[in-house]
Amino acid sequence: MKFVIDKNTLLEALTNVTRAIGTRTTIPILNGIKFDLTNESLSLFASDSELSIRITIDEKNIKKIEKTGSMIIGSKYILEIIRKMPSDIITFEAEDTTKIKIYTDNNEYSLNCYELSDYPQIALSESKEPIVIKDEVLKSMINETSYAVSTQESRLLFTGINLKIAGNSLECIATDSYRLAKKNILLDSMVNNAINIIIPGKSINELEKILTNDGDNVVIHIFNNKILFKYHNIEFQTNLLSGQYPDTNHFIPSEFAYMINLDLKQFNDAVDRASLLAQSKDKNIVRLAITDKLMIVSSSASEIGKTEEKINIECNNKEKLEIAFSSRYMLEALKVIKDNNILLLMNGDDKPILIKSVQDESLIELILPVKTY
Repeated sequence: MKFVIDKNTLLEALTNVTRAIGTRTTIPILNGIKFDLTNESLSLFASDSELSIRITIDEKNIKKIEKTGSMIIGSKYILEIIRKMPSDIITFEAEDTTKIKIYTDNNEYSLNCYELSDYPQIALSESKEPIVIKDEVLKSMINETSYAVSTQESRLLFTGINLKIAGNSLECIATDSYRLAKKNILLDSMVNNAINIIIPGKSINELEKILTNDGDNVVIHIFNNKILFKYHNIEFQTNLLSGQYPDTNHFIPSEFAYMINLDLKQFNDAVDRASLLAQSKDKNIVRLAITDKLMIVSSSASEIGKTEEKINIECNNKEKLEIAFSSRYMLEALKVIKDNNILLLMNGDDKPILIKSVQDESLIELILPVKTY
């Protein structure tokens, strides 16, 4: 194998493909990136057996192809080596089946490689009826929900995002049982068979980093145990979580005693300032006291002091309500809303708090209150 390539072309591909390299893999060869060079293209493939990414660079974007072939190059150093190369033109040349020379006019690296025959065969599969969605829609959907997935491996299903499709309606839900984010979108075409799958949160967050919001389509191939996203020259496949995601719809109230309209930035900043004195870094408890047209945002810490801030609001209920919540959960929910105004919807101090955009009905966020007595 021997080829010459532009540094930035290869660097972009390596940056994305190494997202599939696991940090705790028990199979040493999966720490490598498979380089496959033909006369038509160079493909880079990486996998941790759960997530697999293949990126194909067309021959028109390769400076010169002198000899085709395949190599498994260790990922630990290759990305930084290419990033720090002093020249924009880089040559790769295989010295034998397990050693590659990477060089420019002024410097050279010789790296030991893995044995090609030891690399597992991992198929990237395509379905007969793929789903097509715009990259900016998919990226926004991931941003608006993935923050609510659980990080606790003991509740494995909650570490993923639940994706449901019926007809042309797509519903995306994430929850860690203390908060919830739900996004609904309409697809451009109907889906014949209903879909209900759980995509690992770690994988979907890596996909979000790859999407560039340039208006191109993402083609999605869904199977019982895996899902493949095709985007530009990238194939991104992840295993699905096995099991039935809990029905969360009954957690979302349909009627509310308190409907509060307020400025997003003003409320966000008030909660952020109050969180500075929150008593526990784990809970970050902030309190709201609502009376008619006035909201008081407060927090306290016995060893530090207390703070409170007043906000003028629009509320349909004149009865006083006091409620407490995690400031971190609230700030993370507010961060993904793009509207200037939000609605806080509540039914009491022990009932869920719903956060909605005034203009965008497709996104619902829910936070459970915290008992302070």
